[in-house]
This record gives sequence, C-alpha cells and structure tokens, in this order.
Amino acid sequence: MKQKYPAILLFLIAHLCSTQLYAQVAKTQVVQVSALANADGSITLKWPNDGYTGNYVIHHRDFIHANNQWIGPDATVAGNVSSWTDTKISKGNALEYRVMKVKGSTTEAFGYIYAGNQFKLNPTKGGIILLIDSSYIKTLANEINTLNTDLMADGWFPTTIYAGRNDKVDAIKTKIETWIKKSAIKPKALYIIGHVPVPYSGNFSSSGDRPPPDGHVEGSGNHTGAWPADLFYGTVDCYWGDDIVNCTTGSEARHHNKPGDGKFDQSAPECPVVLQIGRTDMFAMDAFSKNDTLLMKNYLGRVHDYKMGNTNYRRRGLIDNNFTGLNLASTGYQNLPCFVGLDSFSDATDYFTEQNAGSYLWSYGCGAGSYGSCSGIGTTNDFAGNVGKFKNAFTILAGSYFGDWDSKNNLLRGALAGGSLASCWGGIPKWYLHHMGLGLNIGYGAMITQNNVNDYFNGAFNYSWNGVFIALMGDPTLNMHYLKPATQLTATPSNGGTLLKWNKAAGMVDGYVVYRIDLNSQEYKEIGTFCGQTNSTTTDTFYWDYCKPTPINPNPGNYMYAVRSFRWETTGSGSYQNLGLATMAKSKFTAENVGIDKMSFQLYPNPSIGQIKATQLPASQKYKLMVTNSLGQTIQTISGITDGNGGLNWNLPVNVNGTMYVSIHINNELYSGKLTILN
Repeated sequence: MKQKYPAILLFLIAHLCSTQLYAQVAKTQVVQVSALANADGSITLKWPNDGYTGNYVIHHRDFIHANNQWIGPDATVAGNVSSWTDTKISKGNALEYRVMKVKGSTTEAFGYIYAGNQFKLNPTKGGIILLIDSSYIKTLANEINTLNTDLMADGWFPTTIYAGRNDKVDAIKTKIETWIKKSAIKPKALYIIGHVPVPYSGNFSSSGDRPPPDGHVEGSGNHTGAWPADLFYGTVDCYWGDDIVNCTTGSEARHHNKPGDGKFDQSAPECPVVLQIGRTDMFAMDAFSKNDTLLMKNYLGRVHDYKMGNTNYRRRGLIDNNFTGLNLASTGYQNLPCFVGLDSFSDATDYFTEQNAGSYLWSYGCGAGSYGSCSGIGTTNDFAGNVGKFKNAFTILAGSYFGDWDSKNNLLRGALAGGSLASCWGGIPKWYLHHMGLGLNIGYGAMITQNNVNDYFNGAFNYSWNGVFIALMGDPTLNMHYLKPATQLTATPSNGGTLLKWNKAAGMVDGYVVYRIDLNSQEYKEIGTFCGQTNSTTTDTFYWDYCKPTPINPNPGNYMYAVRSFRWETTGSGSYQNLGLATMAKSKFTAENVGIDKMSFQLYPNPSIGQIKATQLPASQKYKLMVTNSLGQTIQTISGITDGNGGLNWNLPVNVNGTMYVSIHINNELYSGKLTILN
C-alpha cells in the first residue's frame, strides 16, 4: 500500500511546452522511444501510438559531444505512425536519434535514443582518479584493491589520490589538477569514495542568480544560498570565485555563502565539466549504521558482485509519479524505454511495494519531499528497514530538498545504503542516461547532464539545468549489464609465441575477445590488429599469440594479456557487444620465443590454393612445422626432414582459407612466415 507523507509544496517556476495542464504532464513532453536491431542491419525506432495529430520529425548524429549538430531531418512521419526504420545504418554501427512531436511550427515533445545494431564498444574506457577518504586506507584496503582490479578489468586505468576529511576543497582540487596536468593521457572520470570534503557553491535565492532548484526561495522553505557542488572537482583550469555572493537566508548554516568563506559564487560552472563524476558517501547515515566504514564496505562488495555477473535484476522498470501536474517524471519516461523497451516498464506501480516483492533494473519516483522523504514514495527509514529485501540496481528520485544530498540520512544516499547501486535527483533538471542502453557507463550520462544547456531539451524547470548541484550518487563506471567473466588466464611462451589458456565463463556467452593491454598508451588492443586481422575473437578457451612484440613494445619484454567474455546483448536501444570483466596475465617475450625471421627463407606460391613449398632452409635437417590461423588456432602440424637442397613441400587441409602463419623449428631456430590461402 502506498504511504503518504506530509507534503512540502514544490514551488514551480516551470515552463511547459503547452499552456494546458494534462493529467500526466511528464508524458506530454516526451516521445518514449525504443529501438529494434533488425537482421539486415537496419534499426527500427518505435514509440507509442497515442493518436497524435501532428507529425514526428527524426534527426540523427554520430555521437553526442559539444557542438555536435543534429543532421536531417531523416524522416517526417504522420502522427498515426508509431515506427520508422533507418535502412542506411548497418551492423556494427550506432547513432543517436532525436524524435520530435511537431504540430505546425511548434515542437511539443522530444525523445532521444542512442541506438545500434551489433554495436562494438571501445574496450578502453580511459583513466580514472579514485579520490578516496584517507580514513579508509587501512580499513578498506582489500575492497579498494578489488575495486582497482575490477576497474582495470573493465578497461579503466585507475590512479588513487587520498584526501582527509578536514582538507580544504581547494587543496584537494590542486591535487587533482596537478595529477591531470602531468599525465600524458588525461583521465576521463573521477570516483569520490567516502566523506571527502564537499565543495559548496551558488547564489540560489529569489534575489540571486537563480532560485533554488527545488523552488524553495525565501519565505517558502528557505533552501537558499550555496548547495553541494561535486562538479567543482570535475573542472580543470576553471574560475571559481569566492568574493561576491553574500546570502545567509538559508535555514541551515551550511548553505550560508559569504565572501571568503570557502564556498564559491557560481550557480553554474563557467566551463564544461571534463570528468565523469560519481560519489559514494555513507557519512551520517545513522538510520542504517553510525559506522560509515561498514556501510561503504557493504556497498563496494555489492558493486563487485554485480560487476562479476553474480547479481541479476529483472530487466524491467517502474515509474511512480506523484507529480502528475509537473514535468519531473519526464526523466523516467525518456530513459526507461531505452533500457528495457516500451513493454517492460509500468507507471501504475508503487515504488517500495514492487521492489520489495521482486527485482527491478530501473525505477523512477517523484513526489513532494524533505531531506529524508519523498511523498508517495517513502523515506530513508523505509530503505533502512528493507535492507536485503529492496532489490533495485538504478533509481532516479525527484522532490524537494533531498537533491541537496550532503544532509544527514539523505534519501538519495539512503537508496545506496539500502540496496541500489546508483541514484540521482532526476527531473530537476532532466537527466539523460540513455547511452547506457548501448553499454556506456552511467558517469557519461551524469557529465552530459551537468553540461547540458540546450543540447537536449532541459525541461526549463526552475532554471535548474547546468546547475552546480547536479550529482551522481554511486560508482560512475557502472554499466547496465555485466557477464560472468572468464577466469584463470595463463600466458606461457611456447613454440615461438605465447599460448594463452583460460577457464570458460560460467554463464551464457557468445565467445571471448583476446587483448594485449598497453599500459603506456592506456589501451586495450585486440591481438589480431597486430597481425593484420580485424578481430581476435574465439569460442575456444585457448589462443596462440604469434604476433611479434612490435608495435606495443619493439623489444622483448613483459606483455599484459586480457581475455574478456562477450555476448550480443539486446536492450531497448538495439544490440551491442557486452564485454565481461577481463581475466589478466603477463608473459615475457625473449629472443628465443620471439623467433628468428631468416631473410633467405621463402614460402611460395603466395597467395596459394594450398600446395606450399618452403625453400632455403638448412638441408637434410629434422623439422617441426606448425600452421595456425588468425585466431591462433592450430590448423596443421607436420614433422620430417628437409631435402638436400633445404626445401620441403606439403599440402594444407582442404577448406582452409584466409591468412595463415607458418612456424618451422629447425635446430632450435624458428623460421616464420605468413601465407594467404585462396579456396
């Protein structure tokens, strides 16, 4: 049964697309779009047929970034049509689409989706800074070590910076910027773990830059002054002033902002946020435990289990909208179809009742709020009372006050402590996380939301877009889906190359991708790319690497190998190659196991139809010959004695074609070459 709590009225300065108030305003501002990946490589966009009397206008762009303009229109379809197929796209690709409801000269609703057909993600995610509360150095050493390993196995390259709870935010920012500026490869993300000092910024007031994002100006809740501003840590070489704003009308002293007090003036950043930021902070969550270390330990353990594919949530979502006259829930209606499809979420369910009874991948809830409650949804105590029962991976909540997350027993942080993996204050402003439907991490959506002014429809709610307060609670590297990984990779120099072996993944997978990890360039590189091949996938649990040390390392030395399970994942955004975490191992190449390429040694004809002759080898000597394909799989082995002229002849098996690698061992020397077989 839905619980109701005394409402603190949400002050509305909302600009709606229409002057008429509908029973579900949030739905009228959104085109709920999902995508279907077709067998021929095309993509079909789908949306509900609501009898619209205008037209749907569709644009696309390659990928979202600053100043990336929409191309099109690709199509204009009648309001009684509920789908459109892009036949120009092909398998392996993805595009971002914008679908608009247009009547006459008025755009009445927007929908966005990042859709693909067997889209392959870049396995390299980039550098990430772990900004960790120094009180956890010893108490969470094992968990932090596991986190580092998991990040590396997911394509991230982590660096750790510790900060004390009494450090100044300026000093912490200097540490971050110093590291970034000395790094040849700039990091892409920042994960704040623990009660690292919270920056405050802004002049949110009826007489300031903007009203408070929840609308509680002086005389109407007094949620005025400076708000928590973690995105301060995510800007580089950006001006943050502390000499103008003088606002002390806030009902709590932490919001008071005076010149020179260490709280900044800006209500919106003066330059783009360049790091994907997330924070997990269990401080002052006494409704669960006074020991934030134990709460943090629990959270990190749950995230590890999720990334290892040990925890599954039903691929469905719910929307519990208790503000039907406002546009807040449009964040839910925008994102959820991209994740689970149009038919796998409901807006006629109760937030806690449903998620206590069964698991949900996504949920959205909104209602009048306080720091620890959301009317029609529940309270922080509800999260605390249902630990172990509440089953949700990602949740979005909106309402007054609790978006100011640096408060005791805060509702957003209560969701993390209670079982969710990530949460945010979505709807004030609108959040855009739809890229997760094709495998991108949640921190990317947080960053584009923080930087959004007009790139996406911002909802125009209380001038909240691009505000300094926009923050993600939880691990910013989280993806929506994880696989069981392969395990126990070994890398053994053998027969002029490296033999990789691993244990198969425990779950359902479509195969494995084999990489070398270049620690200098911070990249995952498929081994096949070094041998002129387009991929390095296999369904086996072994792989021969005969590629020479170059170009990763022109000299013999240590290589880091990685094997990742993969599955072609289908979501509300189409299909993509979902990669499990890597199992990793090192191997040392030496002059002996790299092989000796003799300049005089020849293989011909090349290309060939399968009858091969090797010449200018040592005469009348025992040899062992091995032929492998581009995946490192052994095709043929032959032993014998070379003829008196240093030659040998042999036939390849029938139905062999493509690029083959020949290794001939004679007197502890290796002769190697490459053949193209035409059949």
